[in-house]
Amino acid sequence: MKRFLALLLAALMLLTLAACGSETEAPAADTPAEDASGTDAPAEDAGTETEHVHTEETMPAVEPTCTETGLTEGVRCTECGEILVPQETVAALGHTTDSGTCERCGQTFGVWETAHYVDEFDQPMEDAWYFINNPYAVGTFSNSATTNSDLAVYMTYDYQGRIAFILYEYGRSQAKNVWDTDTYRVVMRTPDGTDSEMQGYFYENGDRLVLDDDYVDDVIAAMTSQEEVSFYLQSGRFETTSYLFTVDTAGFAEEYAAVQPAA
Repeated sequence: MKRFLALLLAALMLLTLAACGSETEAPAADTPAEDASGTDAPAEDAGTETEHVHTEETMPAVEPTCTETGLTEGVRCTECGEILVPQETVAALGHTTDSGTCERCGQTFGVWETAHYVDEFDQPMEDAWYFINNPYAVGTFSNSATTNSDLAVYMTYDYQGRIAFILYEYGRSQAKNVWDTDTYRVVMRTPDGTDSEMQGYFYENGDRLVLDDDYVDDVIAAMTSQEEVSFYLQSGRFETTSYLFTVDTAGFAEEYAAVQPAA
């Protein structure tokens, strides 16, 4: 009986050892595999690429102008095209004046513009041009009822070689002459303080004061060479009626040159 129990115990022990031997443990994930020779297998080749070294190229700055934006200096790689130092936008400078000539670019901005008289059908006549200050000049006027009140003045020069002044008393009521022709004293003063005595006419049923033809060349000379020209107009019929104003000449010379016949 004892021998039988001993054999049974031995058989159970053999079965237990066989079961344990069949459970093999998986190698750790970070344990390198071994080749047939028992040495560690080399890691898979990751390639031979090395870190890229940029070849720098300067992107030149672009200076801004009065109307166009500029750029700061930048840097990029000539090999891969990568922008290493981006260029920044520089705002346009703007003109130094909006009435006159820009000191930076030389462009002229005038208050004078060319227009055309119209025919019976209210259509502009191509050859019947004139140019006029826009915006209007401002000044003052006086008469028997008021002193130094607001005045707006349009000055014109036309294809017939006439210079005229269209006067708006109080800035809105156009002065007109319902009497016989009124001869006006006209005084022109240039910035150097020189006064020139002239004469003009407010014709019967007229809506503007027309300068005597004898003085047109003098006014043109002043208007094409000065920054501002002042005028004093005094009625010969009503001596208390007078007008005082200063005209901005910016752009007058350019408009005048444009209508002169080619040499």
